Amino acid sequence: MTFDGPGEVPPEGPSRVTFEIEPYRDIVRLTVIHENLVDEDALRAVSAGWPAVLANLKSLLETGRVLPQPPWEMHADLRAAHMALNDLVVTARD
Repeated sequence: MTFDGPGEVPPEGPSRVTFEIEPYRDIVRLTVIHENLVDEDALRAVSAGWPAVLANLKSLLETGRVLPQPPWEMHADLRAAHMALNDLVVTARD
């Protein structure tokens, strides 16, 4: 799976997500590392996206239910801007 737009794949290949799960005192620490992003816009997008996904996961694990509204919708404007940029890149190549 990739979130890179057409023609956006960095020279080092697609972006990579690593989940590190480790004990920390009496709890568990989850670290999400998203590397090899194509640009600053992609960094802003994942910086908004991962906290929303993890908030939903936390709610599910603690209550057995996901959040009532998808938290990633809070950043729909950022996602729409990124998708519009992808459309411009594709249009410029055609």
